[in-house]
Amino acid sequence: MTESKASARGSRKASDKAQLTRDHWLDAAAGEVAAGGFGHLRVMTLAKKLGVTRGSFYWHFKDHGDLVVSFLDRWRDRRLHELQYWKPKGGDVETELREILELLLTDASRNIRRLQVELAVRDFARRNDYAADLVTQVDAARIQQNCTLFQRLSNDPQRVKDLSLLLYVATIGSQVVLTGKKGDAEAIRRIEDLLARVVLEQRD
Repeated sequence: MTESKASARGSRKASDKAQLTRDHWLDAAAGEVAAGGFGHLRVMTLAKKLGVTRGSFYWHFKDHGDLVVSFLDRWRDRRLHELQYWKPKGGDVETELREILELLLTDASRNIRRLQVELAVRDFARRNDYAADLVTQVDAARIQQNCTLFQRLSNDPQRVKDLSLLLYVATIGSQVVLTGKKGDAEAIRRIEDLLARVVLEQRD
């Protein structure tokens, strides 16, 4: 290899490393996870998808295991961060409940990849302890946020916990059913109304 070719190759590799960030790799990984789960996650596949060499990957991650852990950490952090967008603000309970349900179900119905990744993470958690721990953290935070709302519906701590869990599993199930459907706004509104009425009927 001539000196000029070696220099050009070195410059290209340096450019790869400078242009890509960990988030670029993790975004590409999300596409693979959504398409086929964590068993579908391959370093060479990601490198080809991003149009860079495998050496660029090792600039950002120690190995495949580091990629998986980083992906899971980012999933957990983003799921916890997004809770602020439907955090109860202390207003009328029924109004806030309906607004939260509309946000959760309408947004979810439009975001297929988000649900695909969540389901893949939950599937992976069945055989990976680290993933299971992060899923537990996310579930607990989501249910606790529901408790914050339902504490204004009931003075019974157990009823508050039961309502929070019920709403959570019903919401997740509704998202699975609704995601990707087109022109089904009426179905979304009906489910929102049914969930709201079931919960509100439990007030003290």
